[in-house]
Amino acid sequence: MQDDDAITDTGDIRRDLTDYMEKIAAGLNRMRSAGRPPGEDGPSAGTVAELVAAAARHDDIGELERLVHARRNALARALIDRARERGDLRPDLDSGVLLDQLAGALYHRVLITGQPVGRDYAERLVATALDGATP
Repeated sequence: MQDDDAITDTGDIRRDLTDYMEKIAAGLNRMRSAGRPPGEDGPSAGTVAELVAAAARHDDIGELERLVHARRNALARALIDRARERGDLRPDLDSGVLLDQLAGALYHRVLITGQPVGRDYAERLVATALDGATP
């Protein structure tokens, strides 16, 4: 889905995570609109839902999907780990949980709520995750 998209490390974790979430969102949006007539938008998850369902029903498809995501997730976790090592994130931060929170929210919007995902949402998502919900 985003195998050709680099995960950049500029040293600005907020920007880097936002850029990566935007790339995931773009991939989901491409899959969401696959097979639709041009210009036809809607809340349907499209082929994203089909792929998730197929991965849940068929072990071989599920294994392939997990392998693709594992490779990408390792790169994203390494980005988060480097930021933590630089002191940009809490030393006790679990990079896998942060990535789950961010990417999982994108999938939730596409699969469950049907709401749009894009740069604006990626910025708000990363800001909320990094800034926290408490004062």
